[in-house]
Amino acid sequence: MLIHQLPKNNELFSVAFTDYSKNHYLKNFEKKYKGKQWDYTKKSIIEDLSRLRIESNTTQSSSQIDELKYDDHEYLCKYDFKVALTKESPKTSGNRCILYINNKTDTIKVLLIYNKKDLPKNKDETKFIMDEIENNFESEISRLIKKI
Repeated sequence: MLIHQLPKNNELFSVAFTDYSKNHYLKNFEKKYKGKQWDYTKKSIIEDLSRLRIESNTTQSSSQIDELKYDDHEYLCKYDFKVALTKESPKTSGNRCILYINNKTDTIKVLLIYNKKDLPKNKDETKFIMDEIENNFESEISRLIKKI
């Protein structure tokens, strides 16, 4: 759940997968879920996230999105999703997107997309997320993880 609520307005967020997420993570989902199954899932993720503020009393208060870090108008969040045509819920599927949300520019960047089963065995999920962001993203995003 988002602790620091996004202001309600009717502007849609622009949602984009970063090159890093495409090159390192998205390919795994595309290989595992061929064709339309992954196409529908990806489209659903983008549509869900683009309407984040408009549906503030549903998505923001649900367990589908968790705020990891916040600073002024920027958020680092974890978003749970399910793959189309699977019987799992978003939470139990283990599928996650790590998001950078900028409320001033109305943008959401998908930094990482992974399944919890694919994480290194010697790291917990939060440590994995923070290390990946610190080592692979520009200072605008990585500085958020240093905030208390």
